[in-house]
Amino acid sequence: MKYYSIDRIEENIAVLIDDDGNKIEIEVQQLPEGIREGDVLKSENGEYLSDEEETKRRKERILSLRNKLFKKK
Repeated sequence: MKYYSIDRIEENIAVLIDDDGNKIEIEVQQLPEGIREGDVLKSENGEYLSDEEETKRRKERILSLRNKLFKKK
């Protein structure tokens, strides 16, 4: 299974970035309804599925890293 983050949506094109940093462009109509920038998708059998748990996990990790970075000593 491969994961993609939605980097941005421009008009009818979504720019996805995989965990290796590779970028692909997909028509928004090929993606699940209601997706937003920053959401994580998983690719199974050529279909893109929203992964809410992975999205939440990654956002929490980023928030934790940001808090550690700006933590006062």
